[in-house]
Amino acid sequence: MKNDQLLANISEYCRQAGMAESTFGRLAVNDGKLVSRLREGKRITTDTLERIRAVLDGALPAPQRRPEPPPERRDPRGNFRFFENRQKYLLFVHTCSEKRVIAHRIELELGSIHPRPPALRLFDAGVGDGTVLARVLRAMHARFPHMPFYVAGKEISLEDVRLTLEKLPDRLYEHPATVFVLTNMYYAEAPWLAPRSPAAAAAMIWREVALTGSTSGDFEAQIAELQPFLEENWRASISPRSGMPVYERPIALVFYRDDHRFLLDSVIPRAGKVEAGFDLVIASQPYRAKSSVSFRAKRIIAPLARALRPGGRLIGIHSYGHDPGMEIIDAVWPGENPFAVSRHEILRAVKYELGPDGRNLNFNAYSDARSIFRYDMEALPNEVTGSIGTSTAFAAWNAAVYVAQVEDDRLADITQNGQYLDTSREVLRRHNGLWFYDESYVISRRRD
Repeated sequence: MKNDQLLANISEYCRQAGMAESTFGRLAVNDGKLVSRLREGKRITTDTLERIRAVLDGALPAPQRRPEPPPERRDPRGNFRFFENRQKYLLFVHTCSEKRVIAHRIELELGSIHPRPPALRLFDAGVGDGTVLARVLRAMHARFPHMPFYVAGKEISLEDVRLTLEKLPDRLYEHPATVFVLTNMYYAEAPWLAPRSPAAAAAMIWREVALTGSTSGDFEAQIAELQPFLEENWRASISPRSGMPVYERPIALVFYRDDHRFLLDSVIPRAGKVEAGFDLVIASQPYRAKSSVSFRAKRIIAPLARALRPGGRLIGIHSYGHDPGMEIIDAVWPGENPFAVSRHEILRAVKYELGPDGRNLNFNAYSDARSIFRYDMEALPNEVTGSIGTSTAFAAWNAAVYVAQVEDDRLADITQNGQYLDTSREVLRRHNGLWFYDESYVISRRRD
């Protein structure tokens, strides 16, 4: 077989498999430069040729083949993350301290980052309603009051985008040297603001919003004018293949103050010329509790780790379980274990997925004492002792099923009687309250 023909076969295989040519070389003969040497006209042995053919034909022994994560196929009606009940979400946010506690945990990482000109760069891999991001930005302003900020966030939910934009005027007023970007792109696209698909790239909407005026009221009025644009364009559909939410058109919204345009010229992103290189990446609850570890690593955390600049840090946070909240779940669904994947397994999978790209990264699981933290359902002392009211019991039940990501169709039969409220009251009395645990991990890129 001629080199040209062999290279053509390898290129087609890599294209269809979504695999880098260096990965192909390591898979075939443990040599990441195999394909580049073939392009230079280098000869190979018969044994090497047979191993290449074994990969191309799918006949490589199983232990040497890199497993692909299983597709996250599921019925869209059970897609908890996207079709969650808004009242359930808002009740959880306003009765539990998770947002505040997570923001405080993230703030601790600000002492370990090493920003470099022209801006401190932050990426939020799931903005949600913007509460955590707004708190972190306040802490960033307190620590770096005169440093320009480049802040990018990914969010596919139109409702959450609206809530986030409500918090933006105050941030731009307090820290005017800020460029704020919102996008609905995938994790592997959002840090670079670049869709992978040529068709998606051709349909991409890129909109700059240079806010005039000098008060938060001025900014709020101009941002409110974007509502018709958002309603028309910030749309998502459900992939028939995976059941996952996908954007209809990729969007990048870029906000900054017009009176700071000159100062921020080198910070404002330009379509088609965006680099990642973030000092801090926030990955707070970015995946479903029941998603596979390989899916989390390949589709979410590994791409975000690649977006770190030297000295940058990614902090991942997800629910841990082993708390009174899970006692409520276990009493109703014995043996339920939605938090089967630990931070240690995720870090191992990410390290494996990155391969040589992870050589300059540190994977920090830390001890339980440092990694695991607690947040509480906030209630008055007399609300969780003695006669516990229905509203308090329901708030506890709501928090427990929200954290455990129990789909609505599984709740229908359970809520037909009041037993679930009695269970919640019993747990509240036993512990004199209700709390939950999250665990965190950090991936950091070594400094130059």
